[in-house]
Amino acid sequence: MEPHLKILHTVSETVSRTLDVEEILKTALEALTHVTGHEIASVHLVATDGVTLELRAERGLSQQMREVNRALTVGEGIIGRVASSGATVVVRDVMGSPDLLPSAQAIVRRDRIRGFVCVPIAARGRMLGTLSLGRQTNDPFDEGEVTLLEATAQQIAIALDNARLSSELVHAEKLSAVGELASGVAHEINNPLTTILGLAQLLLSRADVTPAVHERIALMADEASRAAGIVQNLLMFARHYPPERPARHRAQELPARAGQGPGDDGAGPLPDRVGR
Repeated sequence: MEPHLKILHTVSETVSRTLDVEEILKTALEALTHVTGHEIASVHLVATDGVTLELRAERGLSQQMREVNRALTVGEGIIGRVASSGATVVVRDVMGSPDLLPSAQAIVRRDRIRGFVCVPIAARGRMLGTLSLGRQTNDPFDEGEVTLLEATAQQIAIALDNARLSSELVHAEKLSAVGELASGVAHEINNPLTTILGLAQLLLSRADVTPAVHERIALMADEASRAAGIVQNLLMFARHYPPERPARHRAQELPARAGQGPGDDGAGPLPDRVGR
């Protein structure tokens, strides 16, 4: 199994067996840093105030770097800008970035961090946080590595959303048998859908995929995302919320949008680099 697929498989297995957010984050970072060899990794999640990014998991950060990153502000710094814009940022030399926080400059220089990439973690139109990787070598992050990070962030987002929905259902005052069944069904169905979407992203990023195959893979990813949206509607029905209308079939749009993954219909968007 190639390293990138191994990472997705490892994270997917964890998502399938637990709703423990801390375990999922720890497994994701360990898989990324162990298989790819990146020296540092971190996950920030948006706090309840909506403006603070809290460091929830890290690997390889020095004590000083950990302190600087413990609490960040949405819209400030490289990580904060990603949380604000929802767009991936790739930096070849982080010391030359105008968005590097002044409080982090000396530490970044001392820790010899060069390349840096930060991707958003979002689900169902909600910004949940960011996933970041840094390295101490001059090798830039290539498109395959960025796509891998975006796919991993998507799996984390679905896991976080599942955990939130499950927690709300478990703690509801009048949790019905239908609600319990819906939660279990959503958990079990979303996990294989997560794997399908992640693998589709990697396949769509391959240069050797022909246009005809590319179109079929994009359709597969689109339909898997639509199925995930239906599962989320089942959960909302169990919570007595009016369900959203499932995303319409977009097969006719694929020739003009080949490479663009599913929209925000329950499983989160595919990275905008897919198919480029």
